[in-house]
Amino acid sequence: MVTTPNRPQASALTDAQILDGIRDVLRTHLDVEQAIDMDTPLVEALALDSLRLLTLVVELENHFHVHLEDEDEAGLTRVADVVAVLRRRLS
Repeated sequence: MVTTPNRPQASALTDAQILDGIRDVLRTHLDVEQAIDMDTPLVEALALDSLRLLTLVVELENHFHVHLEDEDEAGLTRVADVVAVLRRRLS
């Protein structure tokens, strides 16, 4: 497995590191500047309509070098759900 310098191997990522990556994607690609934690609701708190949610998914795939399936996306309601899906895909 090839790793990017200064980026831990995917299997070594903690939930906190995954959360930091999600925050980075939200800030960089969706201009979300508010505080984000595991309980943050995606739609209500972050105003993610279907297009913005798709952008989030695509940019998370790019950031973490994973592919999310349709069934992964179906149950995403909170940031904790996103962390769980990414953890599963990264293992």
